[in-house]
Amino acid sequence: MPIKDSFLTERQKRVLELRMQGYTQERIAKMLNTSRVNVSVIEKRAHQNIDKARATLMEWEQIQSLVSISIEQDTDVMDIPRIIFNEADRTGIKIHENTLDIITQIHENIPGVIEHRRVKRPFVVFINRNGEISFD
Repeated sequence: MPIKDSFLTERQKRVLELRMQGYTQERIAKMLNTSRVNVSVIEKRAHQNIDKARATLMEWEQIQSLVSISIEQDTDVMDIPRIIFNEADRTGIKIHENTLDIITQIHENIPGVIEHRRVKRPFVVFINRNGEISFD
């Protein structure tokens, strides 16, 4: 079922679907009666549109957030959940995740930011009014 007002054109969706099915750009070009270079451009623009949509959603989550917490470089990863819980308690927000969930989210959402239990580069944690956490 097509989604109205998508950031992706029908052609971009078709190219992405075919790529996910394992077709090469060359094969897709033959199927769509176009050049491989054109397929490459279509695919690149589709990924740019997807990245913009993700960034827009992240920005919206941050706008809705009541709390932002800066996590400094060299912070012990085990201290981060406590910092988040303390700030949430201070503002009357109930966090739905536990310590392990928070650490897992950091590893999944900000790959490479933790090394040997230490934060390699600063990042920001956002907490929205529903107690959901996101990262910048």
